[in-house]
Amino acid sequence: MLESVTTTDFIQYHNLEPNDAISSSKCVVPLAPNLPLQPLSQHKVAKETTKVSQGSKLDINAKKRKRDASPVPNYDKRARHSAGSMAEVKKTAASQNERPSPVPRSLPVTAKGTSYAVNRYTSIARPCACSAEVDTTDSVSSYDIVKGNLGNFKVYFINKHDPYDQSFTPEYMPYVDLEFPMTGSSERFALLSPKDDDGWHPIRELRDVVYLMVKFYLPEEFEQALGDPSYDRVPKQESARQNLALPTPSSTPDGGSSPASAPRPLKPRSQHEGNLLRRMDLAYTAKDGIAFKSAIREINNKLRALKKSPNGNLLLKNVAAWDGVRPEIVVQIYEETYQRSAGPRVKELVKYQAFSSTTYGELNSGLIAEMSQRAGLKPGVNFLDLGSGIGNVVIQTALLSGCNSWGVEKLNSTAEIADEVHRVFKQRCHLWGIEPGPSDVFQGDFMQHTDKLQSIIQNADVILANNFVFDPSLNEGLKALFLDLKEGAKIISLRSFCDGQVTGRNMGAIESILDVESFEWLSGDVSWGDAAGRYFISTVNRSRVGAQYEAMYREAQAPARASRRRK
Repeated sequence: MLESVTTTDFIQYHNLEPNDAISSSKCVVPLAPNLPLQPLSQHKVAKETTKVSQGSKLDINAKKRKRDASPVPNYDKRARHSAGSMAEVKKTAASQNERPSPVPRSLPVTAKGTSYAVNRYTSIARPCACSAEVDTTDSVSSYDIVKGNLGNFKVYFINKHDPYDQSFTPEYMPYVDLEFPMTGSSERFALLSPKDDDGWHPIRELRDVVYLMVKFYLPEEFEQALGDPSYDRVPKQESARQNLALPTPSSTPDGGSSPASAPRPLKPRSQHEGNLLRRMDLAYTAKDGIAFKSAIREINNKLRALKKSPNGNLLLKNVAAWDGVRPEIVVQIYEETYQRSAGPRVKELVKYQAFSSTTYGELNSGLIAEMSQRAGLKPGVNFLDLGSGIGNVVIQTALLSGCNSWGVEKLNSTAEIADEVHRVFKQRCHLWGIEPGPSDVFQGDFMQHTDKLQSIIQNADVILANNFVFDPSLNEGLKALFLDLKEGAKIISLRSFCDGQVTGRNMGAIESILDVESFEWLSGDVSWGDAAGRYFISTVNRSRVGAQYEAMYREAQAPARASRRRK
């Protein structure tokens, strides 16, 4: 039985195809705080939206599921778990003190309703194949991170055939090497597990890498070279899927992506002996170290054969056929980058005063993907993150959309970590055979107008200001900064910079040149709290000032004309 759902249901639970998106002009936006979003009437929604089966709704607001003993890979929530001695990043603001994000007091004359849905699962069209050389010296591997934080890890595998074998204990640093898509590239993974059950798990990460290569990198004619992955697998861990608001594989729309980059439909369960993926998962579940290493060794043999084909590296040729980088791969590369750079230094990111302008907080991958689509990020577009932290948004937008992405961070210690994150990020993209967009992160105060920053701002097409906890004086300073933006530039913010009304008093202020749209972020979209909230995209539109001047002129002339007629 199908049921009609409201606009609000679509926002919170459904990923729609572009052709199914609800017309923005038919949605209602709240005009003042504390006014709930008004859904369309039942009969109107039934007429104007597609019908969705009740069973296909996603439980976006559900709590993070605990891991079980299933052989299915489960992603760690990267922002909260790392290889460092601190397993969980403290929330930068207590939930009881969390301030709601207000909506504008009124809407601009030209504003549109903004409750239409965005499919976070959709790739942004761009070339993906890696062409630039990357400096791979001082590369950081899974093995290196575990070895440097060995006290946080414990034994996972055993030798089922020899109970006295100690080779899988931390003292002996057990490992396997795994082939990556780039020619001549591989990585060493430690075969140990975290003492903290919620910590970063290098063995699970290895399995995730294998599954993503099978799903997106193998040419169609070799799709079962490593065996049939369809017996009961899902491609991503639950926390990352929840973070992206992704549907399960059986209900995932293709999102307009090319056949080469789209996940292949699951096939009936297969139990043939050559299924290396099943052998790997069974060995992992049984904690059989010898069987696991044997499965990885045979997987490597298959991958090397594809990389050394007479027709060239077939894994990279498949990347060249993509029309965009899948969000799952973006999440995977960023999580790998984080664990090999910022993860071991996580304590340095949580020592700032809550609700100060230097508070460290992150936007999660699903929200970044949504913002990128709404703001129109793509190759050639210039993006700037004001207060970029460790470069989370900078590198994910560069990878997802191929845009020119910059970030400026005021705090020296955070900017130092961002430099390392950026270096490792380029190496990880190279391993995966993907070319990100040009990107850079640098230390600086965006309120001090250096020549470099001023040039970037004047040429920016999209600016992100995560101003959720900025003090009023800093927000006022940003308003003055935005007056230099070019026509059509967009500002993404977590608090609105204006009420949208053009009056004689604010004719020369930022309020007079911005069209403001309001959108909802979902529970889990930000690192500092679990509550949903709103963010804003403001577009520079200076024609509004001219229209207001004309209206004021006509209004001033009206009494004079009336008095002449009376004479």
